[in-house]
Amino acid sequence: MKNYSKVWTVFAEMAHKLLCVLLLSVLAGDINAQKKSPLLDKNEFVTPYEGSGKRRTATYTECFEWYQSVQKQFPGICRLDTIGLSDGGSPIYVFRMQTNRGANKVKVLINNNIHPGEPEGTDASMLLVRELLLDKGSQEILDKVDLHIICQYNVDGSQTQSCCTRANQNGPENQGFRGNARNLDLNRDFIKADSRNARAFARYFASQKFDLFVDNHTSNGADYQYTLTYFHTRPEKLLPQLRPLLQSVETYLKPELEKAGWPTAPYVETMKTVPDSGIHAFWETGRYATGFAALHHCIGYTVETHMLKPFPKRVEATLAFMRVFLMGVAKEHSNSINVRSYLKRAETRRLQGIQVENTAYEMDQSRWDTLMFRGFDYGYKTSNVTGKPRLFYDTTKPWSRPIRYYRFFRPKDSVVLPRFYILPWAWGEVYERLKLNRIEMKQVGQDTTMAMRVSFIAGYETVKTPYEGHYLHYNVKTTDTLIPVKIRKGDWLIPVTQANYQFLAATLEPRSPDSYFAWNFFDAVLQQKEGFSDYVWDDKAAEILAANPVLKKKFTEKKAVDKAFSEDPWAQWLFVYRNSPYYEPTHNRYPVYRID
Repeated sequence: MKNYSKVWTVFAEMAHKLLCVLLLSVLAGDINAQKKSPLLDKNEFVTPYEGSGKRRTATYTECFEWYQSVQKQFPGICRLDTIGLSDGGSPIYVFRMQTNRGANKVKVLINNNIHPGEPEGTDASMLLVRELLLDKGSQEILDKVDLHIICQYNVDGSQTQSCCTRANQNGPENQGFRGNARNLDLNRDFIKADSRNARAFARYFASQKFDLFVDNHTSNGADYQYTLTYFHTRPEKLLPQLRPLLQSVETYLKPELEKAGWPTAPYVETMKTVPDSGIHAFWETGRYATGFAALHHCIGYTVETHMLKPFPKRVEATLAFMRVFLMGVAKEHSNSINVRSYLKRAETRRLQGIQVENTAYEMDQSRWDTLMFRGFDYGYKTSNVTGKPRLFYDTTKPWSRPIRYYRFFRPKDSVVLPRFYILPWAWGEVYERLKLNRIEMKQVGQDTTMAMRVSFIAGYETVKTPYEGHYLHYNVKTTDTLIPVKIRKGDWLIPVTQANYQFLAATLEPRSPDSYFAWNFFDAVLQQKEGFSDYVWDDKAAEILAANPVLKKKFTEKKAVDKAFSEDPWAQWLFVYRNSPYYEPTHNRYPVYRID
């Protein structure tokens, strides 16, 4: 009897385990079947943040293990993949949630820990995932949204934790570091793509064709009452067809956040020192997350919770934003699909006629909105360190009053777009970045020479110290001319379409602030390769001037009006050299050509 009893006990335990597995399978399938009861107790998926008493953020390993456990529990709905490796060699994980219900879902990407000292998104996203899985009210979102979450984008910075990387911030106890393994700020790297992180991101982002994007951050700067602020892609940067979708999401978002107990304001960039002076919208070029998203016709949002508010409040605010945002996106499902349908058609449509594209903008300080803002009184007191006056905010004296919000921008530079760009095969680093971003290119089949519009770099300024690994150019000036250019077999022909023209203008037009020229990819053309010796050239220069009366007249007039030139023999020899057949035609010639 004892042996039978043991056998029966083992059999009963095995049956119980099998029944539990089957039950969990059924429960996981209940999301697809839209069951109304909760799937399981939320305590079964306590996050590392909650387990620490809301004092710590999840580490890279804890984050991975938590998402892995959720994927194992809900394999039909959740998937944990990697989009590539970081510069430090660690996987960058993306967690995807998608049910089998509904068609043509809106594709949303949430990005966390691009700045790992600002980790609210990491912990809030775990809470969001659990809520979406357990809360019956979230099923409309999962029916209409294909949600992707990059768990921790700056993997290397997330693994480099200490107590003290954020001197201005109120928690958490452990903070990651802003730089990645190559000490790059990844929120300045999207266009130039120096890091493996950025190249992995671009490849994934371009292949998935996201409709909306959220990048989670913590603020720096002024003090005020709000825990939650944010900004979105500037409408001027979007195709006209996308702007109504942005407006409709915005119309839903602000009042719903207020109703949920999270009043919000635009991200606070002050006109002078304090918000009382007015605030202005943030203009994000392609180096930044939302600026990069716009070049792929994706509406981007950057969440900025206030650095001095308690860490748990910042996590709650980030969660509230994502929750309300996804509800708004679900309500705009059909609008989003219409936009995507238009973009699909635009991928192969060529531009019709002459099209001018704005490449640079400036704030219009003659126009502003009046914004009711919740701030604090401020003053100055003597510093205990320097003995000089320093700013302080008096949080015992809150106020609410109208301030100016400068949100209007006007174009300050524009270009005429060609029908095609020609990128010589020699510039492989540029080709690789275009390919990462899914720009269609064809190779030229044979050598040929044809007249094309060519830019010469007429002037530029360069930062005095390195900026994100580059000596960034700015205030670039060009002159265009039509000249015959030799195109070689293998060079890249890039058609300009209704879908890709903004990306191409931002990267291939040298005057664009985040162009590949600005980021030094073409600096070799700025160096003159041949030259002259004065004792040899002087006689030749005299012969050239004697044989060319028009050039001699220009030379004489320049000496008469330009004293520095008239007293500088080398400048005079150089003037003649650069106007002679000996001067190399490729010096300062921008090597991306245009077929109009």
